Amino acid sequence: VTSDVTWQDSLLVGLEGALLGCAYYLLSCRSCGLAVGFILYSSGSDLAYLRDLFCFFKNSIICYLLGKQIIIEASKVNFPAVTLKK
Repeated sequence: VTSDVTWQDSLLVGLEGALLGCAYYLLSCRSCGLAVGFILYSSGSDLAYLRDLFCFFKNSIICYLLGKQIIIEASKVNFPAVTLKK
């Protein structure tokens, strides 16, 4: 992750959705301040494999394709399917 992504020192707790009951740090864009993902700090066993990883919201990032030297929205890139289970 580059210096364009920041996170707050305070933990947030998920109150609904896939992160219900989880503690996490919110990742934000340094330029515009929008949330771009999270770092999961504490969770149940079903999300344990994501702890301490930088998890980005696919619709919030832009990708640079090295081979083609173009920039595209991440939503147009074929990522392996990984979902947060409820």
